[in-house]
Amino acid sequence: MIRKRISAVRFWVPTLSLALFLALSLPVGAQSPNPGDQLSEAFRAAIAKVKPAVVSISAEKKSKPVKMPGIENIPEMFKQFFPEGFFDQQIDPQRDWQGSGAIISPEGHVLTNYHVVKDADKLTVTLDDGREIEADLNQILTDPGSDIALIKLKEDGTYPYAVLGDSDAMQIGDWVLAIGSPFGLSQSVSQGIISAKGRTSSDVPVGGRDFYVKDYIQTTAAINPGNSGGPLINLRGEIIGINNAIQTAGIPGNLGIGFAIPSNLAKSVIDSLKQYGKVKRAYIGVMLENLDSSNLSQWYKQEYGINHGALVTEVIPGTPAEQAGIEKGDLIILFNGEKVLNNGHLINMVTARPIGETVELTILRKGKKMTKSLVLAERPEEDPLAMIRSDAEKLLGVTVTALTPELAKEKGYDEKLKGILVTRVIPGSSAQRVDIQINDVITEINDNPVSSRDQFEKALADIVKEMKEKKLTERVILLHVYRADRRYPDKWVAPTITLEPEESQPSSPGQ
Repeated sequence: MIRKRISAVRFWVPTLSLALFLALSLPVGAQSPNPGDQLSEAFRAAIAKVKPAVVSISAEKKSKPVKMPGIENIPEMFKQFFPEGFFDQQIDPQRDWQGSGAIISPEGHVLTNYHVVKDADKLTVTLDDGREIEADLNQILTDPGSDIALIKLKEDGTYPYAVLGDSDAMQIGDWVLAIGSPFGLSQSVSQGIISAKGRTSSDVPVGGRDFYVKDYIQTTAAINPGNSGGPLINLRGEIIGINNAIQTAGIPGNLGIGFAIPSNLAKSVIDSLKQYGKVKRAYIGVMLENLDSSNLSQWYKQEYGINHGALVTEVIPGTPAEQAGIEKGDLIILFNGEKVLNNGHLINMVTARPIGETVELTILRKGKKMTKSLVLAERPEEDPLAMIRSDAEKLLGVTVTALTPELAKEKGYDEKLKGILVTRVIPGSSAQRVDIQINDVITEINDNPVSSRDQFEKALADIVKEMKEKKLTERVILLHVYRADRRYPDKWVAPTITLEPEESQPSSPGQ
């Protein structure tokens, strides 16, 4: 015991001496740098560099008369049973909403989200100095696929602008700042860190069409309604993301889980929009699934020692993938020699390459590795996946998988619960409109229990068949939905499924 104390004293004395020497070596009145002050200075410098270029965007959609669908098919003899005024001309009321953006050129080009400017009849941009300038509706460039828009201020002049940085260089744990107009409070700044990278559409509840944006930046910087389109910046005062969405888990307010579109994706989109007026993207022609879904990663690791890659679930006819011999069930593990982490990673690598380039895919097929060469094609404007998309995706806007006891436990449900797990909700879909969310469990459709994807698809197929027989274009269905939420563990929702007019007609033989 005595020896230990002496040893401790011997260690402490030279340490104290060194501290005393350093203190006496400092000039009189000098103080050691305060890390908090240094961080504050870094925040202030970054904000000062970008803030003059950050704008608020007010969007307005004017009211207009609308015609109720199908009203002309109601016979005159039945109209007397409808409420008074039912057949009067309906009005789509005026709507106003707000978003944010950043000027990225001295000529006054403003980068924002597509959903901020979509359907607007008038866009008013408020600058940091208080000026209000309208955007030129004839010079709007948009890409719904990435939820990115580039608008142009009407007034000529030289504007303060911000620079797009390298989002790939950002690491988890890096400080970031979100600037925008949450709830109309212009030039609000929130701070946080990058908490994750590579988030996919399964993680992000809203935003652009999920086929393209597979590499969201997740941040703890507070993002709220009105922040959409505003910049996420690093401490060098560079834009490294465009604020896009938040995860609320059904609770009003920010939970510290926000998502931003990477600046590198925005750069490529802007370049393509300026050059072609649209975004040209390369593709190989497959549908993919992550190994994380349904515990596939555990199986592949157990069998082959691999827990990464993108699993091919469908190969689209006539595409580079089919021509190269890619098959359903292949696991793509390398792209041009680079490790494929998941399906989003593969999509990002493909879309970043030029159309017409020859690339190599290393695949795992029943335990055997092989390499396939293919030439990247331009993704057609019409959705090439529509012809093989399931009824659940086409009609409801959800992707589902069977709820296994393991998945139920992982997602916070009773392991005895039977149903199907929602793994994706397409923005703007019928499912989203009735507040179906990722990780919800559907146990019944029209009072019929469902416990597998096949059962769910068959139930929808039967509904579609009945609609076609009755020549219906719309029908409300009833879903019993569970959510791992103490406030309401289960509820019933009634989404509307819609068939295209020609799709609702019975097919003629031979067609």
